Amino acid sequence: MLAAALACGAPVAAWAAGMNMGGSDDPAASAESTATAAVDENAEPLGLMPHLLRLTGESRAAEGEGALPTESVGALFPNLLSVATTPQSISTGIQCHMDEVCGYDPCTCGKPDAWGHCACGGFEETVPTVSISTSDANVATVVEAFGQTWILPVSPGTATITIAADLIHYQSASYAFNVEVAPFGIVDALLIVAALLLVAGVFAGLFFLVRLVVRIARRKLAERRQWKARGEELKREFPLTWRAKLTSEQYARTRRGRRRRAGHRRPFAHDLLFSLRQALPVLLAGLALFVVLVPVSTSVVNDISVFNVNYTHEQLKYQFFAQDLAPVVNAACVLFGAVLAIVLFRFLLVKRATTAFFSVGLSRMKLFFSRYAAGALCIVAGIAVPFAISLVLNYLALGLYEGEVHEFFFVTCGYVTVALVSFSLAGIAVICAGTLFETCSFAVALLAGVSVVLWGVGMLADYLLVGNAAGALLYGQAVEVAPSFLSDLSWLNPLLFFADAGGQHQFFMALHPVYFPELGSWRLVVGWFAAYLALSAFGLLALCRRRGEQAEMAGKSPVFSLFAVAVFGLAAFSAAVALLGSVDVNVALVVGAALFVLVSLVLLFGPLRGRTPRRTTLGCVGGELVVMAAVVGAVATGAFGYASYIPETDQVESVEVSYNGSPSYLTQGFSGVAGGASYYYTSYRSYAQESSIDIVRSLHDQLIGLARAVRETNYTDFQSSVVPYDVVLRYRMKDGGEVVRYYRQASIGELSAMLALDNDAHTHELENAVVTGETSGLSDDERAALSESPSYNAYRAGSIYVGDGALNRIMAVECTDEERAALLQALAADLADLNANERYLPSKPTRVALMFTLSPELDVASFGYSFSNAVSYVTDDWTRTMAWLEGKGLVEALGTALDSRVIEQLTFQLDDPYASINKVTQPVSRYFMAYRSSTAGQYWITQDFGALKVVDEQDKIADIVPNLRTGCYMTGGYLVQAKLRGIEAYVYFYLPAELAPSYL
Repeated sequence: MLAAALACGAPVAAWAAGMNMGGSDDPAASAESTATAAVDENAEPLGLMPHLLRLTGESRAAEGEGALPTESVGALFPNLLSVATTPQSISTGIQCHMDEVCGYDPCTCGKPDAWGHCACGGFEETVPTVSISTSDANVATVVEAFGQTWILPVSPGTATITIAADLIHYQSASYAFNVEVAPFGIVDALLIVAALLLVAGVFAGLFFLVRLVVRIARRKLAERRQWKARGEELKREFPLTWRAKLTSEQYARTRRGRRRRAGHRRPFAHDLLFSLRQALPVLLAGLALFVVLVPVSTSVVNDISVFNVNYTHEQLKYQFFAQDLAPVVNAACVLFGAVLAIVLFRFLLVKRATTAFFSVGLSRMKLFFSRYAAGALCIVAGIAVPFAISLVLNYLALGLYEGEVHEFFFVTCGYVTVALVSFSLAGIAVICAGTLFETCSFAVALLAGVSVVLWGVGMLADYLLVGNAAGALLYGQAVEVAPSFLSDLSWLNPLLFFADAGGQHQFFMALHPVYFPELGSWRLVVGWFAAYLALSAFGLLALCRRRGEQAEMAGKSPVFSLFAVAVFGLAAFSAAVALLGSVDVNVALVVGAALFVLVSLVLLFGPLRGRTPRRTTLGCVGGELVVMAAVVGAVATGAFGYASYIPETDQVESVEVSYNGSPSYLTQGFSGVAGGASYYYTSYRSYAQESSIDIVRSLHDQLIGLARAVRETNYTDFQSSVVPYDVVLRYRMKDGGEVVRYYRQASIGELSAMLALDNDAHTHELENAVVTGETSGLSDDERAALSESPSYNAYRAGSIYVGDGALNRIMAVECTDEERAALLQALAADLADLNANERYLPSKPTRVALMFTLSPELDVASFGYSFSNAVSYVTDDWTRTMAWLEGKGLVEALGTALDSRVIEQLTFQLDDPYASINKVTQPVSRYFMAYRSSTAGQYWITQDFGALKVVDEQDKIADIVPNLRTGCYMTGGYLVQAKLRGIEAYVYFYLPAELAPSYL
């Protein structure tokens, strides 16, 4: 019954200490799990993980404040209570107690342990002390038996079970829950009957086992007496050779002695043993390979060994093989199954062997099943044994964690299924082929056909399909906008259907808030095992219809030959598109088509050549080329409306857009690149207002129209200039669906129009949370995303610096926490009052540049944007922020206005992304942020020919300086380099075209 309880148990649905389950100083008043602080308040809390395993009952969560979770149990049977702690043990020092002599505490005459205490006497493992008590022993009592803790029901009622754990150097932990003992009922009666039946069954089994042993012993004794009597007979007849004759007769009765006649009595078993001996070298090689990949990789290599606590950190609960080897293990399973199939069915490729095997007293069906059985046995043994060894090693190193056994069987069965599917496909290839080259070609085509088709379609969509997001990578990142066709449809792929699941479920890392593994779904494994059975049936049918004379002859399976040629040709075509598509798509398509034809002709008129007429062969190749051209045409013309589809507003719940505004107010984590004068990042913002969705839909329509426009500068209308930029639109539909589009380029006008989304009301709430840290109105997901924002962290903990409008005077700001909070409130209020046009195209010059930086030693020198700071350019329109700065005396210290006298010279370069030989080929942010440099010529894009306009007349400088912008969206104008007077320093500004003097 205890074994049944272990199998049917349900875990207690709670964590104890350290899991934000607050407590009370008064144990009687405490109504939930508590973490009792140890003497050291800074000590790490001790993790407590209780699990109650019972036959009957259910768990009920705590209802209301002050309530405890309730676990109902049956009236009779004991319930196993297992308590695990994190950590399970620690290594503490054994003190020498010499501190009384030397006068130091802790002792300094030896090396300390991890907590600084004396370890002169070495180290010892210290485990937590766990105590379990009950509030009412008349309802439920706690019993220690068989090395386990049991909760034994006594009478109906409710009792509170309290668990307390203490460990030196850690905060103590406690957890409490109610146990509700149900009255005796029909379920208990049934359990008693089941227990009695189980006991009766055990005794009956023991009785029959003893009787069987007695019968076997009697039979052996009778045989011994018979052989003794037979020996006496032979001794009388053959006095000299009786012993040899007796031994010969005894040997003839043994299984080994009957082996010579086994082929006649049991030909199927004989052929099965022959197949196993034939596959033995492959099995041994596979065992060696999987032993290295699985148990050796997870236990022998010290850096990633489960025995290395510095690697597991008490968080890695199991790992069957090194995590980086998941693709290798999957490939090894595929190779193992394919090689086994080729070795076992190799006789079909040799005429003499084919004649011999087809002439024995075995039907083709039995020949087929004997080899399939041998292959399945080798696959199971070759994969399951190394994984079982790995499970044992994990148990020795880390113990047995919840869900580990299930995941072991899931991963092992998954990889066995991968090998079986590979075996069946390679077996079909051997059966349908006539030569070894045909076998290998057919096997590769059958195994890789789905992958090649999906990869080829993905390559075409990447270069020809407007708005395609599948497999698209953002600039400077390895993150896909949407899963590629290979990833999204991997469940259909015989090569990859278990690649991701196997890699994800072969290990588990317990990290907050996930402490137990999500068990794998068997649907995929069962589905592909059914596919294996169907493929086996097809292979059997093919073997029954195969002609014996097909051995050593190519071209007898024209369908498979054309299929293999199509797969290899498509692979060559896709490779050409992948390599040349970024240079010229049309050239890539022409080269790919030429390679497709070349590969097809070489194979069909070479090693795969049969007796098919040449004209028919050429017609088949032409037909395949026409089909491929039709696919290319369908993709290039929009994939039947995919490219032009824009969801209706009333169908959209929200839309997520890649943000292209100021990086100083990011509402979530981001990734990007930054270097010198330019930077680029990718972050997202979500919009649910109908007006914002309409703006996105309008921009979406424009993005479709410009998706294939030439990237060049439009000198008549600069905002029509098309530049490279990652634009991602992700519509979340009201029906639960999702529409994702990705565009690699956009016009400057479209990018600037997207800034209007900053006027969204919820965006203002998010930006207020970024600046002030007030997150009360946000969802849990938004709070979690906010914590990853570099801007949010800079406003929370960054050092504050201010600079004047020319970035000439820069100074640190010292303020109290109250003053900092007031500054952030003022900054957030000013941001909320500004619309997008005032923020990105300011009409007034900057008075103060305000920087919050986490890396002042790196950021202050240039005072430009980096991923560790947030910079705001304060003008007179920022009234609240200016009032705070004036109150601190910073405006007076920096100067009341932008002083043109600090500038010695201005140099102008036209903002033209394509005017240089180093023209823009990668995305660059269009939001300009001023910066300083100690060298000249540090424009974000450098013009490499033609003279630049230089102005050094003080009156002209005085006229231009008020129009220079430190923070501005570059919608057309000039990049301005200002040489500061008296020092070797240069400051870079942006001059909008509408504010530029006529002589420029």
